[in-house]
Amino acid sequence: MKHFNRSYVGAAALCALAGGAAVQAAELSQETLRNLNTAMHGEAYAAFKYRAYAEVARKRGNEALARLFEESANVEANEHFAREADASGLVSFDARNLGEAMAGEYQENTKMYVGFADAAQKAGDKKVAAMFRQIAADEGDHFQKFKEALVNLKNPPNANISEEQRHESEHR
Repeated sequence: MKHFNRSYVGAAALCALAGGAAVQAAELSQETLRNLNTAMHGEAYAAFKYRAYAEVARKRGNEALARLFEESANVEANEHFAREADASGLVSFDARNLGEAMAGEYQENTKMYVGFADAAQKAGDKKVAAMFRQIAADEGDHFQKFKEALVNLKNPPNANISEEQRHESEHR
């Protein structure tokens, strides 16, 4: 399987917005928070893996197996991950969420994927090294978009114009 449907990208992050009774993360022990983090990584990985499996099963004509994988993926993401994310306090207010996203994308862009690419290149795995470099560039793009969104959140582009000017710009 070379590529899977990009509509699944970001599903895990969106799942964190699902409801549920939240336990205040500040009340949790460090061990419990680490366990929640490990569990969320496992649930997100399983959800995406099962979606990829479903796509392959569907391409091979096995619709029943595809549905089984998709149903399981939905439980992993929309129930398990979402409840764990809620319990851990993963999702916060917009500015904090953007800051967390920027930190992750920056680390992936400047350190993680660069290191992975260098190691793959050294091992002779040139195609994988090139893939890691391309993904690093994508992560840099994500960082920039999140950065722009944070600036716009703090200083909305239309914050200093009149209601009449805003109405005119919306109807052009």
